[in-house]
Amino acid sequence: MMKIFFGIRGKLIGCFLLMTMTPLLTVSIVSYYNGKNAVEQRLIEQLTSITDLKKSELQSWLQERLLDTMVISQNKFLEAAFTSLFYIRRATDSVDSMLKSDVGREYHIRLLMYINKLKSTYRVFDEIYIIDIESGEILVSTNKDNVGKKEHDLLFFKDVLKTMGLPIKDIHHSNLTNQICMSFFGPIHKTDPVALLGSNIMIGALILRANIDETIEPMIQNWPGMGKTGETLLVRREGENVVFLNTLRHRKDSALKFKIPVTAKNAQASIMSSEGKEGIIKTTDYRNVPVLSAYRYLPMLKWGLVAKQDSEEVFAPINNLKRRVIILVIITTVGMIIAVFLIASSITNPIKELVQGAKSIGGGNLTQRISVKRKDEIGMLSDEFNKMTDKLEESYSVLEQKIDERTAKLKESEEKYRESINSANDAIFTLDINTAQIIDSNKKAEAVSGYSKAELCKLKVWDMYPVQDIPRLEDLWVQVKEKGSGILHDVNHKHKEGSVTPTSISASVIKYGNNIFVQYICSVITERKRLEQQIVRTERLAAIGELAAEVAHEINNPLGGIQNFTRMIEKEPANVQQTKEFTELIQEGLNRIEIIIKRLTTFTKANVLNLSHHDLNNIIKSSLIFMEHKLENENISLKKKLASRLPGVYVDCDNISQVVINLLANAIDSMPDGGNLSIESRLCNEHDSCVQFSISDTGYGINKEELDKIFDLFFTTKAKGKGIGIGLAISKRIIEDHGGMIRVVSSSGEGTTFTVCLPARNEEDTL
Repeated sequence: MMKIFFGIRGKLIGCFLLMTMTPLLTVSIVSYYNGKNAVEQRLIEQLTSITDLKKSELQSWLQERLLDTMVISQNKFLEAAFTSLFYIRRATDSVDSMLKSDVGREYHIRLLMYINKLKSTYRVFDEIYIIDIESGEILVSTNKDNVGKKEHDLLFFKDVLKTMGLPIKDIHHSNLTNQICMSFFGPIHKTDPVALLGSNIMIGALILRANIDETIEPMIQNWPGMGKTGETLLVRREGENVVFLNTLRHRKDSALKFKIPVTAKNAQASIMSSEGKEGIIKTTDYRNVPVLSAYRYLPMLKWGLVAKQDSEEVFAPINNLKRRVIILVIITTVGMIIAVFLIASSITNPIKELVQGAKSIGGGNLTQRISVKRKDEIGMLSDEFNKMTDKLEESYSVLEQKIDERTAKLKESEEKYRESINSANDAIFTLDINTAQIIDSNKKAEAVSGYSKAELCKLKVWDMYPVQDIPRLEDLWVQVKEKGSGILHDVNHKHKEGSVTPTSISASVIKYGNNIFVQYICSVITERKRLEQQIVRTERLAAIGELAAEVAHEINNPLGGIQNFTRMIEKEPANVQQTKEFTELIQEGLNRIEIIIKRLTTFTKANVLNLSHHDLNNIIKSSLIFMEHKLENENISLKKKLASRLPGVYVDCDNISQVVINLLANAIDSMPDGGNLSIESRLCNEHDSCVQFSISDTGYGINKEELDKIFDLFFTTKAKGKGIGIGLAISKRIIEDHGGMIRVVSSSGEGTTFTVCLPARNEEDTL
């Protein structure tokens, strides 16, 4: 017995067992822990992906509902119909009286038919109704039982609509329907029923109510691998408690009723998500059961979103893996011991030669042949290897030839496609569908943008447009990803050197092999814009013609004075003091005529900008120099607040200075008895990469009825003879030519504030 272990066979057996069992056990242990970690990581990633998906779905759902509400509430026909019903209600004692009247019933039926049609179109809402914004009465509703009732949330709706807050009533219990729901709402403005001309007067509120059990609940609870214990929770913080917003899988009738304190030791995922945190954690849930929870925060409504599953169910695959590894190790060990005894005596040099030959063939040397000559299985294996090598060599030769042929055809096809793209008259970009990164472009794209192909491939598509056009481009991007294609007209394409080119964009999803991209075609519409400008110029000339009589009157007034002063000088030529006084008045009259002529000429010529880099504060300071004497004469106090280290602007300095002087002159004219004037510069708090300045006065202000007309040509609120309504029209055109915007806030008797926003651009941005 002992001779077995001292012989060659015994030594081989001992060596084989030692060499095989040690790696086997090591590999088994390492494989188990690697597999355990991989499975655990996969489960965590799966739960994290589900949570991210549900967060994205919820955000998209909320955005879609807000868009639905905005579209419906801004429908002019709906506003006009409700305006008629609103005034009928004002003429009656009650809603019942309104409905009993012939005209009231007729308008109510028409409006009800319309909102019922909307309800059938937007099936996500289980009720649509409109309330009187002052009384809170429900004048029309898809649920006829609610007509005439008072809306309990009237004050909330009014406050949000007046402050332009988020028009959503968060998840709540409705007294009208006795359901858990959300309400989306929008303003109804007074609208002329005949001309469909709207106003800023809010007379009602459109409310669209969505049942949570039929909308959000199915959305968040439907995810793969949910198992028997998985569920998704929505929570929000109320004071020192966290409230569960949906019905829990393991606790019925819990929505808005079940709460836990923020100091609780369990349900940590729910507590942290309600505080705005995100992550994944092993913890206990509201049942004190160990769970794996992924949590996210929805800032729009300050919700916490939690997707969880019991740890026992989540990690069941890991426990199964452990059992399988143990069984596999036992079976492999037994098999290995048996195999070692069977093959120990057959381990010889021919096997080494066979292995070496196989490795050579595997390394690509198809001329290698195995020279083992034996009549046993090793010899047969050697022969088969040689036959296989012969076939591989033959197949490889044929395959190589086919690859060369197909490569040549593919190269020819690609060259033709590339040539057709490069010769296109439009700029064509190929974009990454996920990041909007530029992947490829044609020659026209380089010409339009001013960048080389290598430079373009480092940019995203947003980098080639002014900041004010990016929201429209983002909307187009969403449309292309959802519908496969989209078109956007009149977008300014930004050249590398800072100039802009008017373009029209057509984008569509394309597929190259297994990859999906967006083809982005940019057409230059400079000629079309030139024709449009000619049309605008023609319209301006027509408008000037209509005002010829008024302009003639404006010019005749100073001309009459000049003639009168000339006669007086002729009568008393020796009166030097009178001659000097009348000469100054004559010069003032001629200056006024010159100003009127120049302003009218501005609207008959295209505005050519001489752009260069400037400091906005320097432009403001130089403009104030021209107005200082007038401020002193009118007893007006000036307050300057100019922000330091503002980004530079790329503008026509004279044009911007003209805008500042126009706005200062208007402010001074609005304070005939003196007052306070302030001018302030700062970073824009509404747009990225923009600066702005504001000019405020304490003058007589502008009526709401006139506020929308002040930028119209020849419209003026000044007394007769003090202005012809050209200054603000010119200012608005100058700012828009620079890619900026101007807006006004004013109330009658409370002063006026003009704010001008301009794109910021440093010198290095144009290099």
